[in-house]
Amino acid sequence: MGNKKTKVDWFLIGIILFLTGLSLLILFSDQKELFNNQLISVGIGFFLFLIFSFFPYQFFKKISLPLFIFSLFLLFLTLILGKTARGATRWLNFGPFSFQPSEVIKPLLAIILANQPDNLIPFSIFLPFAAIIFAQPDLGTTIAISFGAMGVFLKRPQTKKIFLILLFLTIVSFPLLWHFLAPFQKARLTSFLNPKDDPLGSNYQSLQAIISIGSGKIAGRGLGLGPQSRLAFLPEYHNDLIFASLVESLGFLGGIFILLAYLTLFLHLANIDSKISDPFGKLIVSGILFLLSGQTIVNIAMNMGLLPITGITLPLLSYGGSSYISTMISLGICHNIWRQSSFQPQELRIK
Repeated sequence: MGNKKTKVDWFLIGIILFLTGLSLLILFSDQKELFNNQLISVGIGFFLFLIFSFFPYQFFKKISLPLFIFSLFLLFLTLILGKTARGATRWLNFGPFSFQPSEVIKPLLAIILANQPDNLIPFSIFLPFAAIIFAQPDLGTTIAISFGAMGVFLKRPQTKKIFLILLFLTIVSFPLLWHFLAPFQKARLTSFLNPKDDPLGSNYQSLQAIISIGSGKIAGRGLGLGPQSRLAFLPEYHNDLIFASLVESLGFLGGIFILLAYLTLFLHLANIDSKISDPFGKLIVSGILFLLSGQTIVNIAMNMGLLPITGITLPLLSYGGSSYISTMISLGICHNIWRQSSFQPQELRIK
C-alpha cells in the first residue's frame, strides 16, 4: 500500500464511485437539470473528500470548541434568516446558492462529541443541536445525528449507561413528545399506523413508494422508463424516495445489489474502526459509521413502508448538494484516520 503519506483506500473509493455513478445515472435518465446540479455537488464533494483525507485529523482536538460554536451559530442563523419551504426552515441562501447547515454539521458533531470526557458533558453538548434541528422542524436529520451520537456514546462505559437510561426515558415519555411534533409529522405517523387511511394525502408518499418498488419486479423497467417516476406519481423520487425509484428502474436484483453495496461500505468502516488504536479517531469513525448506517437503514425502511416517511436522505444516492457533501466529508475523515492509524489493535481506554 505504500507509506502512510501516500496510501489510499481504493476499496472505499470504489464503493463511493459506484454509488455516486448510480445516482448520476438515474438523474441523467430522468432530469438533466438535476444531473447538472448534482455533478457540481459531486465535484465539490470529491474535492472536500481529498482535503479531509489529508488534513491531520488530530488537529480537530484543538479546534473542537470553535467547531461547536460555529456549528451552533449556523443552526441559529438558519432559524433567523433561513429559507422556509414546505413549512420547514432548513436552508441558508447565498445568492443563487443554498445549503442546509444541519447536513454540514453532521460530521462536525461526531468530532465534537469524540473530544469530550466520559460523563454527562457530551449529552449537554448534543441536546442543543438536536433541539434546534428538531425545531426547524427536521425530524429526519434529528434522527440521523442521534444515530451518530449513539455511535460515540456506546463506545464509552459511562456515556453508554447514561445513554441507555435516556433512551428508556425517551421511549416511555413518547406520549409527551407527541405534542411537540409538527402537524405534518403527526399525520405521517398516524398514516403509517393506518396505511389505508388518506391514500391521497398523508399516506400518499408511502403508498406510491411501495407501488414503485413492486412495479420494478425482478429486472426493472429500465432507466428513465419507470411510470411512477417518469409520470411523477412518486414524489421526491430523486431525493428521499430515490431507492424506490431505483428499484422501479433496476428491479429486485438491482435493489439487492444496492443493499449489498451499502452493507459492504459499512462492514468496511466497521473493519477500519476495529483496527484503529487511537481512541479519538476510533470514536469519530464509530460516530460516522452509526450516522451513515442509521440514515441508510431508516431511508430504505421508509421506502419499503416499514417505517413512517420522514425527510432523510440516502447517503451518496439522494439528490442534494448538502447531503452529498456532508457524506463525502464524513468519509474523507474516516479515510484520513485509516491512513494515519498505526493499525496496532489496542484496548480502548478513555479517561
